[in-house]
Amino acid sequence: MSLRIQEQTLRALVAAGSVSELMAQRSPAGWVLIVRVGTGHTPLELQRGGPREFKSLDVLAALVESVGLANFSVTLLTTT
Repeated sequence: MSLRIQEQTLRALVAAGSVSELMAQRSPAGWVLIVRVGTGHTPLELQRGGPREFKSLDVLAALVESVGLANFSVTLLTTT
């Protein structure tokens, strides 16, 4: 079973202490936030589906801070 994480779900997971890592991964349109919960990981999604893409790391960092976390890692290479 694949976990689908949208912003509201991310906020709940952070509040519960369930998020073990956040990683910004470069994508063709900017950056995608990868959320690790337990041993699984999944991109933050839009409500209408598909990964939420951020134009800059500053915007992504603002979201991370707004959900109550203080750090994330950055991966410059895309995986195909």
